[in-house]
Amino acid sequence: MVPHRHRASPPAAARVLGAGLVLAGVGLAARGEVASEPAPMPLAPAAVAPAHPLPLPPVDDSFLPASVIEPLDALDPGGTEGNDGLPPPRSRTRGKPARPAPVSLGAFWAPAAAASGQPGGVALNAQFARVGVPLVRPVEGEPLWLAIGKFGRLELAGDLVLPDSGTPLPDQLWLVETGVTHIRPLASGATVGGTVLVGSASDRPFAALRDMTALAVLFATLPAAAESDEWNVSLFYSPTSQLPYPLPGLAYVWRPSATVEAKLGLPFGLEWTPDDDWSLSLGYTPLVNAQAILRRRLGAGFSVVLIDMSDTEIYFLAERAAAAERFYVFNQRVAVGLERAMARGFALEITADYLFDRLLFQVTRSLSGRTDVVPLAPGPGLSVQLSWRR
Repeated sequence: MVPHRHRASPPAAARVLGAGLVLAGVGLAARGEVASEPAPMPLAPAAVAPAHPLPLPPVDDSFLPASVIEPLDALDPGGTEGNDGLPPPRSRTRGKPARPAPVSLGAFWAPAAAASGQPGGVALNAQFARVGVPLVRPVEGEPLWLAIGKFGRLELAGDLVLPDSGTPLPDQLWLVETGVTHIRPLASGATVGGTVLVGSASDRPFAALRDMTALAVLFATLPAAAESDEWNVSLFYSPTSQLPYPLPGLAYVWRPSATVEAKLGLPFGLEWTPDDDWSLSLGYTPLVNAQAILRRRLGAGFSVVLIDMSDTEIYFLAERAAAAERFYVFNQRVAVGLERAMARGFALEITADYLFDRLLFQVTRSLSGRTDVVPLAPGPGLSVQLSWRR
């Protein structure tokens, strides 16, 4: 989190890590012991894979940006090698917690929050959709082509003015992106690939060439000396990222046991599934993207989920003074809710949220040179998401 003239709150991952470890420990103590050979954690009865799941090429995509992972992940959930559905030849953490589905629809609402230094407030409501579809039938060991589509609408209901530029706060912000991902396994055991997305993120999408967005990623997973481990290497660029420059990534994927997977480097990640009912997921990518998700399976298709994360949305305003200027909507979010697995691979998640450290601002190059800063008061929110995992 990047604070604005106030004391910074602890990062999301740090706030939940302690709570997650304590809660998981309590759960294990209540059970009395941990099985020496934990079975894969089922998401819920409705999320079980068919008898002959469609195989996909071996690839660990968790080091990619969220905009790529969201539609790519969970294309074939369930199966015997973890609920990401990817059957790699190397050992993986069992019972990995649920990740975003290839098809997902959602909405968010937050009531009006007071804006510092201005008489009015801002209420938020948003809708989004994302989809990832194989362009050819996935076959294990063969290259994969995946089409990706994303749509988002964020409404800012309020009569505010950005204080430095005097520009009225836009009432709607849009995101429309489409592109492809290519994944190619090699005979050496490595996997290489890339992603390209193009679109527009603006209050007036596609109104001008300078309002267009692009995302490009090159990535590779390389075998490590330990049979169960890997190296993740990546190169990422997007003009609407928090660092609008080509960014290298390097992480060592360490799997010391069937219940732990740690990505040591940048981006950072940790997956811990001590038994069938508990899972903890931590993640961080520069600069301020951190998240922690603690999940407890209740049975009968229900799970309770605790989320602590940083949310950052970045847009190009059509009337901005400089072409490189980007508009940020930033907050931190703590949420608790229920997930219900339903028939035919559908799942519904509803969470009650608390938003804090909320900021609207503009940046030209780095987060240290912010202008038009509008702090918003903390307050509640409500999120709903419907996903489909085939």
